[in-house]
Amino acid sequence: MYNCHRALPERLNLDWLEANPGMLFHTDTMLNDRKLMLENKSCASCHHGCYKYEEQGLLSSRLIDHYGEEKIINPNNELEHLDIMLSSDCNLACVYCSPELSTSWQKEIANGGEYTIGNHKIKNDNFSLLWSKMKQKHRTTETRFFSLLLREITLAKSLKEITILGGEPLLSNFLVELVKIASDRQITEIEIISGLGVSTTRLTNILQKIKDKKIKFNISAESTNNFFEFIRYGNDWTGFKNKIDVIRSFKHDIEFISTISNISMFDYHNFHNEFINMGRIRINHLVGQPHLSPHVMDDLSKEKCRLHLKEIDDRKQREILSNMLSKNPSDTERTMLGSYLRQLSARRKIGLQFLPKNFLEWCGAIA
Repeated sequence: MYNCHRALPERLNLDWLEANPGMLFHTDTMLNDRKLMLENKSCASCHHGCYKYEEQGLLSSRLIDHYGEEKIINPNNELEHLDIMLSSDCNLACVYCSPELSTSWQKEIANGGEYTIGNHKIKNDNFSLLWSKMKQKHRTTETRFFSLLLREITLAKSLKEITILGGEPLLSNFLVELVKIASDRQITEIEIISGLGVSTTRLTNILQKIKDKKIKFNISAESTNNFFEFIRYGNDWTGFKNKIDVIRSFKHDIEFISTISNISMFDYHNFHNEFINMGRIRINHLVGQPHLSPHVMDDLSKEKCRLHLKEIDDRKQREILSNMLSKNPSDTERTMLGSYLRQLSARRKIGLQFLPKNFLEWCGAIA
């Protein structure tokens, strides 16, 4: 269990949970952590995901994701929105992701070693290794925890929204039953966050099994063609578009979540103009890999990106994206970026020619 998507997890005692129905989201640890959050104090689980970045002068999810939103001030507040990470199983290794959220990242590092980018490392830590040991065959819908989880969802009378994420939730054996339970429970909104990192056949089979359920698909993507295939490593652009057509054929709502990095900033306008008529596009701020922040680029590249932004009709979104470019990159961020791109290109055997030459020379990705 997590108090938020950036926090470290709490391992549950299933005997305790079985004896305390309706308390899954109100363990002693979670309640104590919430009290510290309200006092603007760090705790063990929160330091990992937010406070350690703030100590380095960087933005964190705590400061970005819910800025300006009304705060819940009661630690015992009834659950209204539940995010469920079914597993870290994922066929993709997106450039800004990590081993704790993707088994493809875990495998790449296990085979080729960790990435060293200045003082930052991408490596298999204890948490990601724990996930990798939990093989899919041991996470069937017959597990004790899954039964207890479904019970807790039924008992959560104030629950209005469920968001299912991963990894890639479309790879999980839990998904179909969870959607059916949530739908029968008359949850107002059921969302699936997906990078569509599955075959068209698997996607179609899943949609066929839940065809009478109303789902909103939040699709993670922010670029097209070579940019898409580089950022969303393991997916291909043509297949991605075909899978979107399959989802639309089942009449499900579509929304896009676009994580803006310096790489995607070059091509985001093309993505926006291709998909804005299919559904809302929500901008997601990148945290955790400062060298991929949108402002980490040379002045000429920034100028080109600002010209591209003029092609986007949404004024508010243009302003948000333009502001992302305004900060000046540090020499550390620049050299970290060059190091990361060189390592990615060599390890994955992907050329960088689709990126502007001035950008690559500026960061030292090419001589």
